[in-house]
Amino acid sequence: MSMTDAEIFASYLRRLGVTAPASPSLAALTELMGRHLLTVPFENLDVMAKSPRALSTAGVLTKVAVDARGGFCYELNEAFRALLDHLGFIVHRIEARVWQAPSQRFGAPFDHLALVARLPDGEYLVDVGFGDGNRVPLRLPEDQAEDISGVHRLAPARDGYLLLSSPSQPLYEMTLTDQPLDAFEPRCRFHQTSSESIFSQGLICTRATATGRITLSRNRLIVVEHGRRTESLTSDVGAALREHFSIENPGAVDVV
Repeated sequence: MSMTDAEIFASYLRRLGVTAPASPSLAALTELMGRHLLTVPFENLDVMAKSPRALSTAGVLTKVAVDARGGFCYELNEAFRALLDHLGFIVHRIEARVWQAPSQRFGAPFDHLALVARLPDGEYLVDVGFGDGNRVPLRLPEDQAEDISGVHRLAPARDGYLLLSSPSQPLYEMTLTDQPLDAFEPRCRFHQTSSESIFSQGLICTRATATGRITLSRNRLIVVEHGRRTESLTSDVGAALREHFSIENPGAVDVV
């Protein structure tokens, strides 16, 4: 049976463990972003299953809110954008280029989808689809936040670009132009289907925790708690996805 939009967004909020805020505010945006990072994993299961999905708002909402899955940036941030819009926030998509450490350069345009939310006191960078990034909204054009994930800094860079960075390296550069969803489709398809994409190199499923992060990388379970890292091998990837990420139906997924 199909669900109405109201039912889908109600399911989304239940998954996050929050109620709809009375009105848009920085406090509400911060809570929603934080809960999203704790409950909805960044994962590439569809890529590893060689089951690419068309990029659509309805499709990503179903994946996240109804099927209780995660996804990568295009999916997670588009689903979150739709939720914020439903809750009365003014929010738009921006394109970003992710830092490629091996080649020491930024990736192609539309390599990453992030969000900008407008509030009465200014505009904020919002991102629930990067993995281990900032956990709170960062005010444009310059801001800094420190939490269990470390220090993240947003600052103007070269003409027309802002740069998000950690103490050790750049993370991504971005422009603030409002972008339509279909502008991200070609790069999304590349990351879903190309053997050159980082997402085709092995299974990844990761989410923030209150004390650090938990990650399934291929068949290695990596837990970071208060800066202490432990690793273990798992012989049952499906069981690990269910136990640590609440993914009940991962499908036929190869770890490599």
